[in-house]
Amino acid sequence: MKVLIMGLRSAGKTSLVKHVFEGKEWDDVKDLKPTEFVSTSEYKYRGLLEVTIFDAGGQKQFIYSYFTDQWAGRIFSKVGVFIWVLDSSDKSTFEEAKTELKKALDNLNQFSPECRKFIIASKYDKNVYNLDDLRRIFASWGIEEISSTSIPLGIAREIVCTLLDGTMTPQQKTKVEGLEKLLASFNRKEDASATMVINKADGLEIAGSVNVKRLFNPKLNLKYLSIKSFIEPLEKAKEIFASKGDVTDFAVWHVGENYILLFDLTSEFALFSIIPERNFKIGDMLQRLSMIKEKIILKLG
Repeated sequence: MKVLIMGLRSAGKTSLVKHVFEGKEWDDVKDLKPTEFVSTSEYKYRGLLEVTIFDAGGQKQFIYSYFTDQWAGRIFSKVGVFIWVLDSSDKSTFEEAKTELKKALDNLNQFSPECRKFIIASKYDKNVYNLDDLRRIFASWGIEEISSTSIPLGIAREIVCTLLDGTMTPQQKTKVEGLEKLLASFNRKEDASATMVINKADGLEIAGSVNVKRLFNPKLNLKYLSIKSFIEPLEKAKEIFASKGDVTDFAVWHVGENYILLFDLTSEFALFSIIPERNFKIGDMLQRLSMIKEKIILKLG
């Protein structure tokens, strides 16, 4: 699926892409260089949805060229999802943003009339336009949804993921439901707080089962939390063991009264689980994980 992301310069487009699709956090993306012309990247969102991101640089000279006869057909054709990133903290560029957005929508209506169109108000922690204002201004523009994001406040990933989750096919949703049933059974047997199958590339959950009553932070929405920071130490440990001719396929963290376990499934996927320490015996646990591993891989296939 082609996802076209546009907006004016410094609106936060590339930061948003790397935050959602690569599991990067604010410190990793706050000082990125501006994108020149159109950058394309391919991702497998949640390990299920293959997306090609067209990240269009927002400098004036680039925006002008997007609407020329030479480039309009290439950029605006076959778009499945269009996201206009609007800097809600910058009042001085608002009218310019409206003008360029209108041009983009006109081209989409010509080249990709079925595409879904969204506005994301970025930098909402410093906003001068609130959502009510924006929804009133763009009420007749054919925009499906207008949402606010802020990477520093931790709300950006959930907003974008919610949009993309809505594009899943019935077959992909059925796959997720099958995995959730399997993980729920594992959760009950282990009395775990949460168990999830994770896509390593973005650190996002593919499917999961959560016991909210046992979760150390009941308000934590694990579905939109990237655990890339857990995956990287496991990959490093695997490299170290491999250099010595050994193999490892799991990592364990002891946090409070729980163990956090990350278990390798394949080169693309891992299993993440939060298990109470009273139930945690590493030998028995690894044996049970090996048994469920085959079932998970079968459903992922």
